[in-house]
Amino acid sequence: MDNKTKKFITQGLWVALVLFVIRYLICNFNSLYDFIGAAGEVISVTIIIIGLYSRFLWQYNPFEKTPKLMGTYNGVIEYNFSGIVEQKDISVTIKQSLFSIKVQITTNEITSNTIIGNLVEENDEYILYYTYITNPKSKYSKENPIQYGTCRLLTNTKNKLIGTYWTSRKTIGDIELKKII
Repeated sequence: MDNKTKKFITQGLWVALVLFVIRYLICNFNSLYDFIGAAGEVISVTIIIIGLYSRFLWQYNPFEKTPKLMGTYNGVIEYNFSGIVEQKDISVTIKQSLFSIKVQITTNEITSNTIIGNLVEENDEYILYYTYITNPKSKYSKENPIQYGTCRLLTNTKNKLIGTYWTSRKTIGDIELKKII
């Protein structure tokens, strides 16, 4: 379990404890039945709070260090396949919660989707790593078949992502994206 998850669980337990104390101060427990009922209420409310926080509210927390990358980007991918270097325009959509990130890249030939992605802190900056699978349009599937790839994007420049990628077909390249929404 990584530090971010441990910290989140610890904070969730503190929220539950505070809610339990507040519940006790509002309505004292007269029996074990009251105690168990209050515990159930507190657990339910805590689960709702941490669910909302991890899905939506984290992005409004000024103390949360996780970069907020969700949105739509346009950019250019420069790729090298078999010694031939070419460029292509791309559109990228990033969906993000506190603990997950999904990246979808669309070009004129393919759409690629995240298999797994993670923001990793390296040397006091966050790097987005993700592994993806491509889904080529049928008319391009022969010369550009399904492939797997990995991408590394730097997130330290506001509204811009810059990085590199490599694939199972031994294609390598650079990506530069600018946030539009």
